[in-house]
Amino acid sequence: MIAHRIRRYDWLFGLMLIAGFAAMATSLAGQEVEAVRETARSDSLISLLMKGGIVMIPLALCSVIAVTITMERMVSVSFKGLLPAHLDKEMEDLLEKSTGADVKGAMESCEKSDSPLGRVYAAGLKRWEDDPKDADQSMGELASLEIRRLRRSLRSIRLIATLSPLLGLLGTVIGMIQSFQTVALSSNSLNKAEMLSEGIYQAMVTTAAGLTIAIPTLAIFYFFNNKVDRIADEMQHRGEHFITRYFRNRFKLEYSK
Repeated sequence: MIAHRIRRYDWLFGLMLIAGFAAMATSLAGQEVEAVRETARSDSLISLLMKGGIVMIPLALCSVIAVTITMERMVSVSFKGLLPAHLDKEMEDLLEKSTGADVKGAMESCEKSDSPLGRVYAAGLKRWEDDPKDADQSMGELASLEIRRLRRSLRSIRLIATLSPLLGLLGTVIGMIQSFQTVALSSNSLNKAEMLSEGIYQAMVTTAAGLTIAIPTLAIFYFFNNKVDRIADEMQHRGEHFITRYFRNRFKLEYSK
């Protein structure tokens, strides 16, 4: 009877034993994790980056260039600067005068705006006496040129987004080679695993740095690229409205006379 009762409670003792070992393992793991965190905290960001080696220099340069270009693009790639709203009102006032269209004044207004939209309108005004198709073609060609210029200015951002992770990977490969070489030449066989892990840890710094630069830079590139797409659509819409209002309608009126 007693033996039967002992067998009945064997599984309880087993569970208690397993729970005890699990608690001990969790406690030890927590202590190890805390020790690793304390070690990580002791390394400042600058000292961590310095461990990346010489490849960190071009990576730092890439980050500075990316920030500079981003700030410049934030100012220059804007609807207000590229497609000034006041220009359409000025065209209306100058080209729909009761005394006749002031084409020269409209040209001066376009030049004064110093914007892609102003240059596109000016290209059409130069063909004021020509067929609307010719003016439309001139404006379309110049609009395409202006959009290509905007996209060309974004190439450097895309280049940095592509180049940064490759530089980081190169730094990691160089660090791994140096780490394995150090371990191979070391005469202390007891600390080789520790030396190897430390070398790998240092080598991975460049990969992390490269990705840290590349990910936001790539997001910035697509942000500006989408913005240029919207600017191109708006420029095309306003250009078509300009041709229809000041060229096609005028030619229809003159033809009806």
